[in-house]
Amino acid sequence: MITLPPGCTVVYPIWIDVNELTKSIIDWYEHIGGRQKIDTYWNHRGREHSNVYVAYGRGKWCHYHQNGEGGTRLHFNGEDASIASMFIIKFLDNITNHNLKEHMERKENEYY
Repeated sequence: MITLPPGCTVVYPIWIDVNELTKSIIDWYEHIGGRQKIDTYWNHRGREHSNVYVAYGRGKWCHYHQNGEGGTRLHFNGEDASIASMFIIKFLDNITNHNLKEHMERKENEYY
């Protein structure tokens, strides 16, 4: 993990893919001051469905992938990199992919 000097921020949007949006992740969002909402709708067969959306800071609301994988892509702004980093550390087993370069594993013989 690359540590940033005090006062530095990440300047790109951060996304984290998790295999599912579990109750513990939703509770964590509430605990850190994030937002959650439940959207209820009726499908074409007349069945009621509910989706839980989560967001933190100025990031957008997140629930399911559009590509049918069934996972969730969580979005954070660059200014919330410390929160995204904390999320990666806490829920490492649930994460399938992310773009936070500071958490990417370094290969042998790779220098920055």
